[in-house]
Amino acid sequence: MTNISSPPSRYTGPIFFVGGAPRSGTTVTHALLCSSARVNAYHPEVSFITPMIRAYTVGQSAWDGHTQAFFAEPEHFKTHMRGLIDQSLSHVHRALNTPELLSVKDPLMTPYFPKVLDLFGARARFVTVIRNPYDVVRSRQEVARKANQPFSPELVRGICQQYLQSYRHIDNPAFGDQLVYFRYEDLLQPEVLSQLRGFTGCADISPDNVWRERRSETGAKQSSNPWHSPKYHGAIDLSSRLSPLEAPYREIVEVICTPLMERFAYTEVVAA
Repeated sequence: MTNISSPPSRYTGPIFFVGGAPRSGTTVTHALLCSSARVNAYHPEVSFITPMIRAYTVGQSAWDGHTQAFFAEPEHFKTHMRGLIDQSLSHVHRALNTPELLSVKDPLMTPYFPKVLDLFGARARFVTVIRNPYDVVRSRQEVARKANQPFSPELVRGICQQYLQSYRHIDNPAFGDQLVYFRYEDLLQPEVLSQLRGFTGCADISPDNVWRERRSETGAKQSSNPWHSPKYHGAIDLSSRLSPLEAPYREIVEVICTPLMERFAYTEVVAA
């Protein structure tokens, strides 16, 4: 008799999506959530899942011209895409040794958080970290330098626009109590740590346990990656390791990012 293996198990628990603008502190925030014994070990971005969420967005916007040819109604398309993405997340859950709670991150997924909420409803929980845009742009400049790529005012404008897009969801009432957000600079404050413990239900989240024993060797060998930070896999250090952003670039940041800079008490904003 042929032995037929059982289908892969499906993860049905809550999913914590960590987001923020690229270089805003999503990695250390994710590592902090992963310090709980109830959560999976730290892992890299689930960057292969983000295009699936973008595909859902494209399919919705192209419903009249394209997508409706293949689905009787929009809800059928939504069910189809949810199944594909859920299958991938369940694979991630198995690859991470089936933890009690699943936490994933990809900064580039952040602008699509409303779509993730639409797809997964109450199962989706969102942790968003906000960082001083001066430091975000300066860190992106360092990434460009290490990659031997040019850095220009046009690129700074694009980074600032991406920065704003990354935080549009924080005022979306649809998220309700499924979203928490805070400043990167406050990550180690007792109030933020308490907020994260209450939000996740993981009382053992602790800065003392980040990058704990289950870290992958792959993650520790990424120093040649221009996006890698020397702060990874060490004690949490929120101080800046780079020189200040040059004045011409600061001026661009101030012009574009002033609303969020004022809201989150970042300094040296231009007058309204």
